[in-house]
Amino acid sequence: MKCPPSLKVKPLKLIKDSGKLFVRHNSRQLSRIYPSGQRLQSSNYDPQEMWNGGCQMVALNFQTPGESMDLNQGRFLPNGRCGYTLKPGFLCSTTSEFNPEITGGGPGHIPTQLTIRIISAQQLPKINTEKASSIVDPQVWVEIHGVDIDNARDKTQRIDNNGFNPRWDCTLSFQLQVPDLALVRFVVEDHDHTAKNDFVGQFTLPFTSLRSGYRHVHLLKADGSSLSPATLFIHVKVSRKRVPGLTVSERIAIAKGKA
Repeated sequence: MKCPPSLKVKPLKLIKDSGKLFVRHNSRQLSRIYPSGQRLQSSNYDPQEMWNGGCQMVALNFQTPGESMDLNQGRFLPNGRCGYTLKPGFLCSTTSEFNPEITGGGPGHIPTQLTIRIISAQQLPKINTEKASSIVDPQVWVEIHGVDIDNARDKTQRIDNNGFNPRWDCTLSFQLQVPDLALVRFVVEDHDHTAKNDFVGQFTLPFTSLRSGYRHVHLLKADGSSLSPATLFIHVKVSRKRVPGLTVSERIAIAKGKA
């Protein structure tokens, strides 16, 4: 599949209809994806779907904060935030068999269980600053953004009237098939009984940047700036299942692709 530079195509349609061929195309050519000029409100699309297809230049409206920009900031968090990260090996081969639409098996599919225990939070800010007595009722969402089969979200219970040191001690588990493409997003909300929950803070990072054990998550504001000193205290456990039927040389090739 070869797309002339001047041809305007819908990348989502290519990913859905010809995912494997589009991945191979992006192993040889640069694909630049950008928001439609008809987005008069400067809204954003989901960049994760483009990254799943191996697209290299996925442009967003940076003036519009929200989930899309959170994912973009998280995707380029590694490598000193230099703005460039290597794609996984299975997206770089001109003969790649990876298809982001396939639900299981094949290149890139490494069944993995991610278990995150949300233990507590520290010094969450007040949201309703006009009311001096207002205290947040915090609730934490953990979201997985990756290929379709991996997309998931789960939440803790809410803690009433405690933003200083709320404790949940809640364990959330996720099954991942393509962990190398997954992003993990932590979102803290102020629970509201009668209206939409208010955003408190978030932090997004690649699954491959998670480290097992006890960790502090330093929350960010909606615009991506620091919400210091607000943090989450969590415990991370990762269990990878052995891939059956691979030779030693194939396992080494997979390991090199992740390096």
